[in-house]
Amino acid sequence: MIALIDIGNTRIKAALFKDQWIKDCEFSTLEEWALLKSEFTKAETVVIGSVVPEKTDWFQDLKDGRTFHELSHQSPWSFQIEVENPQTLGVDRLANMEAVVGYEGAVIVVDAGTATKFDLLEGVGKKTFPGGAIAPGVQISYEALMIRGAQLKPVDLEKHSPVVGYNTETAIRSGVLHGFAAQVDGMVARFFEERGLPAGTTVIATGGNSKYLPGRARFIREYRKRLTLEGMLGIAKKL
Repeated sequence: MIALIDIGNTRIKAALFKDQWIKDCEFSTLEEWALLKSEFTKAETVVIGSVVPEKTDWFQDLKDGRTFHELSHQSPWSFQIEVENPQTLGVDRLANMEAVVGYEGAVIVVDAGTATKFDLLEGVGKKTFPGGAIAPGVQISYEALMIRGAQLKPVDLEKHSPVVGYNTETAIRSGVLHGFAAQVDGMVARFFEERGLPAGTTVIATGGNSKYLPGRARFIREYRKRLTLEGMLGIAKKL
């Protein structure tokens, strides 16, 4: 059995895999982890990917008696990393690239979480990761608007809104959500233009805030909720 733990800025995603996915969970506190931990100690292999170093220590006792690997730029990736200072890369971005390495041709991944990350994997045969872009996430933008707008009141982002809002609530929801989708489409279009990518290039969305993109973003071709964990699983199978 393989345990995968993806430590993000907002939430921690964890999964168990044995021939198939047998458990998925999300949590954010050490107390929640204490309730889940016994199941994960049954794994023979543990792979951790963390962008929050202070939370990585929560899982150090999983090292005992099993194969344990913490992702870094030196992990056995199936692609060449071509960015400057690869040691500064978020390992979640690298895991996303690992998850899509089997696709034919170039792939753009839009990971909509605390930040919205746009990353490119390209090449034929041996794939390369030349880099990408990082923007504030939709939730960060929304919260900043609420803080700075003295007369603005919180709105329910889960509701539908037309592009042309007919009151303040729908105008906020439109600006936040349609604006987010327009940012995604605009950035993807610039990737296509700058790198000369063909029209059929695969664009995949993942991350918790990708739920706001269907019906709004025009370039997304696939939605893969477990993408980061899938990439981590690819590394686990090489250990």
